Amino acid sequence: MSEPGRRVALFRIAPLALALSASPSLADEGARERGMQLAREGRCDAALADLDTARAAAPDDVALLELTGLCELRLHRYSEAASALEAALRVAPQRADLSLALAMARFHAGDLDGAEQALAGAGALESDAEYQLYLGMLRLERRDFVGAATALARARELDAKRVEPVASYYLGLAEARIREEDRARQTLSSVRDAWAGTVWGDEAARALARLERGETRSAFGSLGAGFEYDDNAVLRGRGVPLPSDISGKSDWAGLWNATAGLELWKHDDTTLGLMGSYRGTTYVDLTDFDVHFPGATIWLEGPVGESSRGRLRYDFGYAWEGGDPFFATNAVQASLEHPWPRYGTTAAYVQGFYDAYFFNSQNVPNGPGAPGSACADSTRPCGPSNLNERNARERDGVGWAAGFDHTLPVATESLPLRDTSLVAGFRYAGFESAGREYDFDALDFHGGFATIVPAALALDVLAGFTFRPYRHSSTYPDPSDVVDGEQYALSNSRKREETTHVEVGLSRSFAPSLTIGAHFRYLDNESTVQVFDYDQYVVGMTVTWTFQREL
Repeated sequence: MSEPGRRVALFRIAPLALALSASPSLADEGARERGMQLAREGRCDAALADLDTARAAAPDDVALLELTGLCELRLHRYSEAASALEAALRVAPQRADLSLALAMARFHAGDLDGAEQALAGAGALESDAEYQLYLGMLRLERRDFVGAATALARARELDAKRVEPVASYYLGLAEARIREEDRARQTLSSVRDAWAGTVWGDEAARALARLERGETRSAFGSLGAGFEYDDNAVLRGRGVPLPSDISGKSDWAGLWNATAGLELWKHDDTTLGLMGSYRGTTYVDLTDFDVHFPGATIWLEGPVGESSRGRLRYDFGYAWEGGDPFFATNAVQASLEHPWPRYGTTAAYVQGFYDAYFFNSQNVPNGPGAPGSACADSTRPCGPSNLNERNARERDGVGWAAGFDHTLPVATESLPLRDTSLVAGFRYAGFESAGREYDFDALDFHGGFATIVPAALALDVLAGFTFRPYRHSSTYPDPSDVVDGEQYALSNSRKREETTHVEVGLSRSFAPSLTIGAHFRYLDNESTVQVFDYDQYVVGMTVTWTFQREL
């Protein structure tokens, strides 16, 4: 969401007056009356304590729910406002004014889909200046610049006193995007001059400067930190003993991540951008598995036809594990996203990548030739005489992939859910490594859903199944076949893996830029080779702060 859209002033809390009718069902009439009086006086901080007390006795009282939501809105506590207003609408779904207030709360919380849905329920107020204001701001966020200019101009015509200077500021931005530069300069200049010394005057001055430079670019970023428990951090296969220097396979870990990006160039809705990222994991005991993974992305994105958007991106990443260089990857991806009029959005992509690993497997001493024969060294097992394990297990290689994902919004009016969508997709991937061990083809099927559940919690669920037939037999024996002093046998059958994975995320925004979330991941990798046959589950929590700024 653009600045200063996240901190738009709330111009009118007139619906407060509509919520002041008494409800005879309240147990604590004194708290109710005090809360209403304080709300009338605009003292929402003090009013909320009494309103909460009164709501405990009458949880379905629309007047109390509305007052609570509007006070939270006035205090810029948007997620809390949305929760109270949603509860009010469940009791009185016909109230267009409640829908409009909910649209405001969701918009400022960064929930554009939810704001759009709530605004649709406030259609009876389309001749209201604030309805048109939020319709215009939503359209601006959705890049419907012509529609945004129309709605914002109408908001000013209906009641300029209630919506200025915000309507004019955003109208100037919309006019600039539809190549009405002279009109945009005039509109923004009026805001700069009439509201000098305010945040809106300052923002209008900056917008005018950008307009003179002929560009409007964004900078964005995030910081995150958290922790998780991993029951198989070393990905030990079933029946495979741990090395002697590792006491266990499970551990707690600290997590952190950071991103920073900049739109380098923009023209006619086409953008060239650059982003840097960094992810890190530090274990409590298994410090040899600590990971540091910086990366960089450059992308070019723009319209393809009337409604589709295309993107070309290059990604680079370099990882250290346990303090030593571990892995580098280079990837190029081209994607196309197309929204359908009634059936959601489809995103298709193709990808090519090169992976390099900075470690090598050790060669196993060769045996005399027949499985079970005595090795030259009676204290160590030996392998087939015609196999060089170091070369065969070389993981550097080239990969390719193609796939699609389709997202479909679904109606959930009869359930206590909102902004629900289903997602399903398919991906094919192939890999050709320097050694024979890791050559494969893979077919991945996945699907899930995302929704907002009560208490404004965002729930995301994704599950999938991957079938990965390798092109060769494995160079790894089963641990049960390894005996000191004897040559072990290898299977002649091609290696095959079937992977089931489930990911669940639950998060809540406590401000437009602050999110606290919990996650759960489960992976079951069934392989014909015991070394790669394992399962893993991970649970954890993270806190993330994001920002975006127009330059």
